[in-house]
Amino acid sequence: MNAPLLEVQGLKKYFPIGRSSKSGAVKAVDDVNLTLYEGETLGIVGESGCGKSTVGRLVLRLLDPTGGDIRFGGKSIGKLSQRQLRPLRKDMQCVFQDPYASLNPRMSVGNAIAEPLVIQAGKSWKEAMKEAESLLETVGLSSQAARLYPHEFSGGQRQRIAIARAISLSPKMIVADEAVSALDVSIQAQIVNLLGSLQERTKVSYLFISHNLSIVRNISDRVAVMYLGRVVETASRDQLFTSPKHPYTQALLSSVPEPDVDFKRERIVLSGEVPNAANPPSGCPFHPRCPHATDRCRSERPEFREVQPGHYASCHFI
Repeated sequence: MNAPLLEVQGLKKYFPIGRSSKSGAVKAVDDVNLTLYEGETLGIVGESGCGKSTVGRLVLRLLDPTGGDIRFGGKSIGKLSQRQLRPLRKDMQCVFQDPYASLNPRMSVGNAIAEPLVIQAGKSWKEAMKEAESLLETVGLSSQAARLYPHEFSGGQRQRIAIARAISLSPKMIVADEAVSALDVSIQAQIVNLLGSLQERTKVSYLFISHNLSIVRNISDRVAVMYLGRVVETASRDQLFTSPKHPYTQALLSSVPEPDVDFKRERIVLSGEVPNAANPPSGCPFHPRCPHATDRCRSERPEFREVQPGHYASCHFI
């Protein structure tokens, strides 16, 4: 195993309700622990609203954490000012779900890719534009695309442009937040293959956030499952998909479509709705929907522990 690149311990993000702290807070992320190793892809999955995108923004310091520690390259960055973070920005990049929203419509594609090279790498605009053209070819587009604007490309092409911009500074980590969810299936496969080939060549680490379990299974080395702001299970890809331990993970995987029509899988249908993050349940956060819940689950929060070598889960009965 390579050295840890990103270490998250006890990470919390509470959004206050209203102007007064007495009104309470939405606990979007509540005591999350994660480790991302050099050259690894860590997938983060869970239902909408579970906090996975908030985790991505916290580790990039696009949001300030309420509590906990974020260590990047061995350095604690959770309390650094924006000025102190600036030298680290080149090492941590992001690819968002909607590339059109993350690209300046008034800036040509070449300028959008060249700008980080001028600001962070100190290159001249001429040098940066030449490198931008090379990066566009790297991600499967023509160098002539540098003269065009975002609205002149398809969704898949715009995502390639976003990836070209993200890799322009040779980052150590890229947070890909639902990077393929808005694309057609055939284009999804192309983008996933592109990310894989870039990782083989540059050894970049990915924090791959998605609700698409099939994509996560294809691209990830390890997977973390989140529920109501907490990580409930972490394991290698093969361990998680062949032998899930947590009841929530088992329910998630049972909903994945199976291409083999002769294969019969028992569908686990959860009762109830996801609890309110502003007023989470006591004990295990999953107990209101868990078919195996007992009084202990309702009163005592389960420890997040190693249940098999390299396989962690938070459930009293594993």
